[in-house]
Amino acid sequence: MSTKHRKKPYSGKQKRKQLQERRVKNIERLEEYDDDFDEKSSKKFDDDEKDNKPGKKNDPTRLYSVFKKLTPREVQTNRLASMKPFTRLDAKSALEVSVQDIYTTIIEFPKRPPWNHQMSKEELIANEKKYFQRWLKDIYDRWGKEELSFFEHNLEVWQQLWRVFEISDIILIIVDIRHPLLHFPPSLYNYVVKELRRDMVLVFNKIDLVARNTVDAWSRYFKQEFPNVHIVGFSSFPVDKKFVDDTTTTYLQKNVNRPSRRRKLQNRGSIGKKDLLVACKDIKLVKKGVQVDWEDDGNDDFQKKEEEKLDDNNAVVDIHESEVAPHRDYITIGLVGHPNVGKSSLINSIIGRTVVSASKTPGNVRLCDSPGLVFPSLLPKATQILSGMYPISQVQEPYSTIQYLAERIPVEKILRLTPPETGEKEYRWSAWDICEAFAMKRHFFTSKSSRTDVYRAANTLLRITNDGRILLSFKPPGFFESLASLSSSSINRSRRPSQEVEEISTKLGDLEVGHEEEEIDERKVGGSY
Repeated sequence: MSTKHRKKPYSGKQKRKQLQERRVKNIERLEEYDDDFDEKSSKKFDDDEKDNKPGKKNDPTRLYSVFKKLTPREVQTNRLASMKPFTRLDAKSALEVSVQDIYTTIIEFPKRPPWNHQMSKEELIANEKKYFQRWLKDIYDRWGKEELSFFEHNLEVWQQLWRVFEISDIILIIVDIRHPLLHFPPSLYNYVVKELRRDMVLVFNKIDLVARNTVDAWSRYFKQEFPNVHIVGFSSFPVDKKFVDDTTTTYLQKNVNRPSRRRKLQNRGSIGKKDLLVACKDIKLVKKGVQVDWEDDGNDDFQKKEEEKLDDNNAVVDIHESEVAPHRDYITIGLVGHPNVGKSSLINSIIGRTVVSASKTPGNVRLCDSPGLVFPSLLPKATQILSGMYPISQVQEPYSTIQYLAERIPVEKILRLTPPETGEKEYRWSAWDICEAFAMKRHFFTSKSSRTDVYRAANTLLRITNDGRILLSFKPPGFFESLASLSSSSINRSRRPSQEVEEISTKLGDLEVGHEEEEIDERKVGGSY
């Protein structure tokens, strides 16, 4: 009997060797990609027309954000680079940022093209689509894919933003206080304030994640750079009453467990709603027949029957295509912001409380939300991922982003990771090492080969950074210098903590801004990384 096609026994050792050889071949194949692939991948730009086609009206995916993807060559290059030891940057140069540092070049975002009432709906859509495609091509011709950051490619998302601008009397820009400049493009400020001549309120959201002096420093900086904005601090969670210094490794290590505490505190009330109403009042917007009692923040439970709540039916209005200007019978507040800056939390907080008194004219204020979209810029893609602008579920290669993070804050110390045993006195970490050590600590292993699941570890690190457990907080220029001078000032370290905090609070007195008086917490000033 012929044994020509009989299968030979295959040991586990041989199978492992085969898999290793296959893995090496795959890596070599990626490294040997030539420019032909880049030419093929560039055709993806032409395919964006398909992605930008308006979907059906009831299609839930029609407002999903669309971004460019990395090529396999870029993914592999970044992965190999993450295996090399990195050099930690000085805190001042790494974390202090200015408008000029972030926006070396201001890229204009697409505005609604000129139109008139004689145009049909089909003509209007075709005109906007043609304009958007021309703008998109212009952007890529001028800067190129490698230089540009992730930004919104879905026309319908931009159309929603245009309509919010048109019908709103007041524009609320929501930013994450950990990296406010990233969420506040100068092109947006110039368009709203100078071209549309709308009033703008800037909301520093998630102020419970950073120290008080960080909020105050950013408030002063924004008032200096953008004088026509009203600034408000806000948080859906109460601020920790304990001393906080968000620049020390000791605090950052304790902060890793913070989200669980934030969940427990979620129902204890938010901070900043009253300040938000006061900011809207300070604008002094006047409309004939529209009277709003901005003073009433709804804290009196006994008067709830006499007041009007913004409920689910009328609090956040739908944008009708027929609306092209602010309504004369309402004051419309439009909300604009990047993804994950906390717009939904802000809306839920406002809706859950009495906002406007109904003693005179009910229903005079309405909220108008816009989809979270990312404006075009030349920001490093890693900063966009860490700040929540880009969906983590779509990140193709997380290791370069972990390296960007580790170059700025001591991630391995914050997570108390154990370095590999190499005999070196001072081990030089790489981003890959950090992910591998974290996978070991969290017992992340692949199902078949039981190797450390480095990708899952990197993905988890990105998620807990977005949550605020690993705190990456940028500061305005001069922050660390003023912090050092305050720390080395005439504060008597032998005094009791309460006395020390009182003295520090006195020194910070001139930094007060936008916090409700009864909820101001005292914060400790400490050293840097």
